[in-house]
Amino acid sequence: MILADGLPLVRPYLAVWERERDALDRGRLQRERRRAAVLASLGQDYVPAEAAA
Repeated sequence: MILADGLPLVRPYLAVWERERDALDRGRLQRERRRAAVLASLGQDYVPAEAAA
């Protein structure tokens, strides 16, 4: 945490939220990689939900 004028520049709750969001993103990306690997083994292309919309 960086202090400026005795106050933190980054609020602790923001740091916790970012860590939780990063953990969720890592889990989502890992699931997508696994799904893509399974579909590739079946000879199918994987199109993420964001790209299909």
